[in-house]
Amino acid sequence: MKRFKFLIAIFYILFFMESFNNKSFAEIKTNSIINFFCLENVKSEMIKANLNYEKSFGIDVCNCYIKNLSKNISHEKSISNCKIEASKKYNLK
Repeated sequence: MKRFKFLIAIFYILFFMESFNNKSFAEIKTNSIINFFCLENVKSEMIKANLNYEKSFGIDVCNCYIKNLSKNISHEKSISNCKIEASKKYNLK
């Protein structure tokens, strides 16, 4: 009986930990949609500014943006933070 209770306890602990580690399908889907529109917007903004667009640049900016949003930083503040971070990293002015 002790073994059974021990196994049940281990199962609950693993289940509990797993539920916190995995993102829900809806969250993953939402992030991929946000990422798609973010990449298109970054590309468009770079072209408007007559700057050479590199996909790695867009990926970095959009990863920064999604990371900020997931920390509950506002849309505007996320954009501002990521522009500053990307400008420093890629030496843009």
